[in-house]
Amino acid sequence: MKNKYFIPYLIFLGLFSIMILASVYNHIFNYEVVVGEYAKLGYPEHLIAPMVIAQLFGLFVIIYNKGELLLEWAYAGFFINLIFAIIAHYVSKHGNGAASVICLTLLWSTYSLNIKAKQAKKSESKKAIQIV
Repeated sequence: MKNKYFIPYLIFLGLFSIMILASVYNHIFNYEVVVGEYAKLGYPEHLIAPMVIAQLFGLFVIIYNKGELLLEWAYAGFFINLIFAIIAHYVSKHGNGAASVICLTLLWSTYSLNIKAKQAKKSESKKAIQIV
């Protein structure tokens, strides 16, 4: 039986995944526009390809949700990426960075719910062992 944190976790993970996949799609299929946006924010063009690869890999790790160390690195990578995006929008005064703030909120929610769901699962396992 799933705990009470599992469904909200999946909802927030789904929303976060949609936003990251939309970003990846935009980076690949609207490349020239993205190059211009990166230039306005002060980032070089050669960061686009590694950003797409890192976002896809990080999203895969978070969805797969196995292995604590790699999972923590994926969350940390997205956190740093989104914080830098918010700062870049603020400093360059280009756009408001609202999408980055929303993504950061979804990332934090996903991270928190994932921890709570794992803790609840461990406590359910302990209860089941004690019953037997």
